[in-house]
Amino acid sequence: MKKILIFTIALYTSVSSFAQQLPLYSNYFFTPYMYNPALSGKTGDTELSVIHRRQWTGIQGSPETSAIGLNGGVDGEKWGYSLYAYNDQTDIVSRTAFYGNYAYHLRFSETGKISFGLGAGYLYNAIDQAAIRVKDPTDPLLYPTTDAGVLDITAGINLQISDFQLGFSAPQLFAAPVVYSENYAGPVQYNLIRHYIVTTQYDFKFSGKKNVLSPFIMVKMADNVQPQVDAGLLFNMTEFFFVGATYRSDYAVTANAGVHLTDALTFGYAYDFSINEFGYDLGNSHEFMLSYGFGGSKKTEKLENEIKKMKDKQRKQTDDYEEMMDDKLEEFKDEIELEQQKNNDQLKKDLESGAVVVPVVGSAKNGGQQRSGQQQGAQQGFQGAQQGQGQPANYPPNTSSIQGYPASSYADNVAPGSYGYYVTAGVFSSESNAQRQIAKLKRQNVNANYFKDVRNNMFYVYVMKFNSYEQAKGARTSGLNGQYNGKLWIKVVQ
Repeated sequence: MKKILIFTIALYTSVSSFAQQLPLYSNYFFTPYMYNPALSGKTGDTELSVIHRRQWTGIQGSPETSAIGLNGGVDGEKWGYSLYAYNDQTDIVSRTAFYGNYAYHLRFSETGKISFGLGAGYLYNAIDQAAIRVKDPTDPLLYPTTDAGVLDITAGINLQISDFQLGFSAPQLFAAPVVYSENYAGPVQYNLIRHYIVTTQYDFKFSGKKNVLSPFIMVKMADNVQPQVDAGLLFNMTEFFFVGATYRSDYAVTANAGVHLTDALTFGYAYDFSINEFGYDLGNSHEFMLSYGFGGSKKTEKLENEIKKMKDKQRKQTDDYEEMMDDKLEEFKDEIELEQQKNNDQLKKDLESGAVVVPVVGSAKNGGQQRSGQQQGAQQGFQGAQQGQGQPANYPPNTSSIQGYPASSYADNVAPGSYGYYVTAGVFSSESNAQRQIAKLKRQNVNANYFKDVRNNMFYVYVMKFNSYEQAKGARTSGLNGQYNGKLWIKVVQ
């Protein structure tokens, strides 16, 4: 009689305080999709899990639950699915259910993801009439059909930002009644209760992702029922084992332990210590779990996902860098062209006014100003060649791939920084960069030289020099008669 009284009180407590119309699990962090469909396929792994739980071992007819679930992802981690079934037996009442869940995972940032889930299933509820003992066996309440089923819906959402996640779900959303039959006293039915479950968790990761420490909280609520709060901590050494502990308000303290037998196979055990006033008489609870991952080891799949994420991030950074460099180069080219245009405009004004300007340009080779005699000699040699007087004897033969111009126009035969119109292939603030550009051009069999303009401290790399702006312009626009495919400018030195 004492045990019957204790069982009645305990059963009442489980319904009113814990709203245990839903099966109770202690290893639910390995099968979270059974509470929230939005967590289906969250990691992209495909897993099969089996759970068996015996609650209140000191009481005959105490709750006993068996469950099996399949969880996986499709298209990486974009969307997931899960299928699970359970049988929950409490004395003469049994519940059997089959559910299918779908989840869509939407990534809104590099570390942020929001998931939406919907589950549908069939819940079958039955009462074992043969186990009922009453004084009047002809009581009409015993004769209606005492087994029936109903369709059920579960909805959920989960937000994940980096290693933090927050979820909400509503099992038995429609709170539909399970109607057995009608009799003179009215319908005989079992009423489902809508539940609300809030979960939150943060993963502290050590040694890469091999060791994970996860504090978590789960709050289960139902209409007109006192909420139950689970607060726990799980440490998972992903290559070897896991241990954890959970406090369940007004019910029990749970100890969890398990071992990763292989990369794919995990065995877990949970032991509940009852802490309410009936705990000693109720006894304790045991739960066993076995989980197997398909499609290769979890470690390999997670590594592949991490590599893919790193490649995507690197590709995005490279694209951003190239775009930035292109913008900077275009800005620099525009500045050079604008400066050149200003120089050309000023030159035309000086020519029209007849003004004579003394050269003020330093040589990059000797670091000083060019002597006027050198400039005049170079200019006279060029003019003599242009007037048909023949190539001066002191000009070395042209060895450049650029052909068809007077010898005095080639870079090798020009006094750097002397008066004239330079067809330039580059402008640099660093002398070493100018030298590298010359070496690059010479590897293409194009002779080049450079000088420094002391007015702006820039180094100009040139391939030709002319005595006329029109000649320099013609050489630039024609790409040196189609023999040069790089960008060219005109630098005026006067």
